[in-house]
Amino acid sequence: MRLGEKSDLRVLIAMANGQAAIGARAVFKEQGAISYQVAENNRDAMEKMKAEQFNLLLVEDTFPDIGGIDFCRFIRMMNAPISVAPIIYALKDPDRESVHQARNAGVNKMVVMPFTTASLVKNLEDILSHPKPFIRVTGYYGPDRRVGGGSYSGPERRKKQQGVFPVANQKKVFKGL
Repeated sequence: MRLGEKSDLRVLIAMANGQAAIGARAVFKEQGAISYQVAENNRDAMEKMKAEQFNLLLVEDTFPDIGGIDFCRFIRMMNAPISVAPIIYALKDPDRESVHQARNAGVNKMVVMPFTTASLVKNLEDILSHPKPFIRVTGYYGPDRRVGGGSYSGPERRKKQQGVFPVANQKKVFKGL
């Protein structure tokens, strides 16, 4: 089940790096996004989120004022549709610790800066083509972190948990329904 189409995209680009933001905006425009707005700091991002309902975020790790990780955590804790919006996280100097922090903050995908058009499009397509259910448990709210795609042969306990937000519901939020 696809999350949505590229023509449904309303993107918030949360980056202080002007060149990267311009490049990302051009990529999303080329991909057919409805809207793509750049926020240079968290105050600017908050103003833009009040004015428009975004369904995808591109966040830089050195996002001013509160930092990219805390901004992602803030997004996931919001009581609004944006809390289930996919987040692509742009890392300047990725290391094991920063990748774990991003994953634990609820990030869907990561790209290394400077990113290429191909890497951004690949991550975007993966998010749209292979959405993951959201999990809300004590200490974590974000996409299911399990990877590998192999079939699980044991009992599926997560379907019984109350903290699962299914992909079908995410699709409705993504389309703005």
